[in-house]
Amino acid sequence: MLSGPDVLVILVIALFVFGPQKLPELAKSLGKAMREFKKASEEVRAGFEEEIRKVEETADLPEKVSEPLSLPGKTQEVSSPQTEFLSEKA
Repeated sequence: MLSGPDVLVILVIALFVFGPQKLPELAKSLGKAMREFKKASEEVRAGFEEEIRKVEETADLPEKVSEPLSLPGKTQEVSSPQTEFLSEKA
């Protein structure tokens, strides 16, 4: 990061290059550009956070379903490794 003397040297060089009449206008333009950049980066960050929240909500969806869905008129058999092993023995 820039320290105090570094900023002072940059300001003196800018004063010589742009002159005292243009320096306030230049500073205003620079401040406006920085404000626009910050606003745009906050919007992008908010968009990413919203998408991450949506993905997390859809990832939690299978855990929220209490019973498996089945087609009308069809029964669903539930098997486990133990019942499969026992049926093979018989």
